[in-house]
Amino acid sequence: MSDPARSCGIYARISSDDGSALGVARQVDDCSKEAVRRGWTVAAEFVDNDVSASRSRARPQYQRMLEAIRAGEIDALVVWDIDRLTRTPRELEDIIDLADRHGLQLANVGGDTDLSTPNGRMTARIKGTVARQEIEQLSKRLKRKFEENRKQGLPHGITPFGYRRQPVLDESGRVVGTQDVIDAAEAEAIREIYRMVIAGDSLRSLAKYLNEKGMKTIRGNPWQGNVVGNMLRKPRYAGRYAHAKQDIGKAAWEPIISQDTYDQALAVLTAPGRRHTGGVEIKYLLSGLVQCGRCGTEMRPNISPKRKPTYACPGCMKLARQMEPVHDVVNAVMVARLSQPDVLAHLADQPDALTTAATTRDAVLARMDTAADSFARGDITGRQLARINEQLTVQLSAAETDVRRYQPVRVLDGMTGPGAAKAWAAASIERRRLIIRTLATISILPSGPGIRFTPEQVQVTWRNNSD
Repeated sequence: MSDPARSCGIYARISSDDGSALGVARQVDDCSKEAVRRGWTVAAEFVDNDVSASRSRARPQYQRMLEAIRAGEIDALVVWDIDRLTRTPRELEDIIDLADRHGLQLANVGGDTDLSTPNGRMTARIKGTVARQEIEQLSKRLKRKFEENRKQGLPHGITPFGYRRQPVLDESGRVVGTQDVIDAAEAEAIREIYRMVIAGDSLRSLAKYLNEKGMKTIRGNPWQGNVVGNMLRKPRYAGRYAHAKQDIGKAAWEPIISQDTYDQALAVLTAPGRRHTGGVEIKYLLSGLVQCGRCGTEMRPNISPKRKPTYACPGCMKLARQMEPVHDVVNAVMVARLSQPDVLAHLADQPDALTTAATTRDAVLARMDTAADSFARGDITGRQLARINEQLTVQLSAAETDVRRYQPVRVLDGMTGPGAAKAWAAASIERRRLIIRTLATISILPSGPGIRFTPEQVQVTWRNNSD
């Protein structure tokens, strides 16, 4: 029976929305009509759009609705169906307890669910139990499907940046699966940022590069340095399938980069001495790189609105030089050194050992792929595959450690030879600083009173392989 005195709330929810919010809008409309039919006054609407009732994360509007009931702001509730309100028996019992304590009357568009009566509660519990069983069955099917995809190296989950997911059709045109294919524009951007990180550019610079190209993350957000770093650490771009941080084997999708490129980038990203700037952009070429020629203290930028920027010694406090002429000298000297044919000798490091380590690594990867193929054909069991991968993973880890140990960071790639001047001018400040740090130490020498700056006051000492 209708009760005109009741002040009701409407709760609507849909698990997956295409962005139009039409699903919840229809629920609210139907619930409003039901409230009018009963003579109830709608006091509040609570809408959780694109939120599952079975997930662990909170439903904000659901919580607001519960607070409104406890505060006595509403004494009736209209939902489209009971499974829009909750799909877990535990939450349903909470609603029943609220109905007991606050005299809540519940109505659904598809029929009455009067929680004040034993029959109404039994109906709600049956619906909740059936809904929960549907969730568990769906979860079981999805887990089995994900496990099957994992064993076959097939994609599932969110489509990674750099790829497009498209359906696979059989001869009759029916969809029988999906495959990830390379997105040309995004893949080229990925190759570029791998080149940049190997060359020494910061993650902040990589994020800036992607943002300036107008590219977004897979969730449509601007890029951040840590997001780029996490993406580059994933072996999927080298065509490898990883699960629980272990290499499972060769994936079904086409790789965007080579295994060598991935290993070189990972060596940079995981290097113990890798510097992190905490998001502060470096502005000055020689910050932290130039020493006082008088006392050996690291000189610091000294910025004042009344004079030109300088490098000053905080130790003896007796030496300061304007930045611009010092930068001009260092830039010219570095370009001259990079133009010389023997500059690469400064980074040479046991090439034979590197070749051996890379060959060992590739052999282990090939054995893992062979084992995965044997499992797919039914030649070995899942337990046998797990034992094989467990042993090979240890060998792979040791081989990859050797590769990173012997493989020099390719900071000079594309920076040497006749094109050195052009490459230096185009390089980021992070890459220039890394090259300076790799090749030389810089000192500013003192001069007598009244002596104007000369290039000879900038001392460049070249490093050798033992430094």
